[in-house]
Amino acid sequence: MKNKINLRFGVLAGIVGLATLTRVALPPMLGHPSNFAPIGALALFSGCYFASKFQKFMVPILAVWFGDLFINYMYTGKFMLIYDGFYWQYGCYILFVLMGMGLSKRVKPLNVMGSSLVASSLFFVISNFGVWAGSLVIYPHTLAGLTACYTAAIPFFGGTVAGDLFYSAVMFGAFELAQRRFTVLSLQKAA
Repeated sequence: MKNKINLRFGVLAGIVGLATLTRVALPPMLGHPSNFAPIGALALFSGCYFASKFQKFMVPILAVWFGDLFINYMYTGKFMLIYDGFYWQYGCYILFVLMGMGLSKRVKPLNVMGSSLVASSLFFVISNFGVWAGSLVIYPHTLAGLTACYTAAIPFFGGTVAGDLFYSAVMFGAFELAQRRFTVLSLQKAA
């Protein structure tokens, strides 16, 4: 029985690992759109499928953090353990894990797509509020500054939505198919 749980964890961690790798490797190789990334999908997926609460939260946070280390190095030439305003983004990922936990009993294509769209929208609202709140130079702390911040972020929103939808479809779809093909991966069979 423990082997079944370990196999399930290994498959889930492998999917998360591949998604994290695409986040780091694909932008320089393919030049895909800004914000087309697996992070929102990764957090939803982890919240939905990992067995323990510790895994649900730690796996996506660590995956994002490791990815951030390399991406920040690519753009700045140095490894940064944390960056200014990281807590706004990581707070979103924790929220998405909670959403994924709610999704776990009703994984259906429309529910996954809806959760993905809500995650994209929440990330847009929360992370850009964080940019505005943390900046006095670029965006003044006025309604006009907040409006300017959200307006400047609109071009990136399409990439976020596309990335969340694409990676959610791939990750959830792949694991649902794998569970149907290999029942040992099903949590009910593993427990």
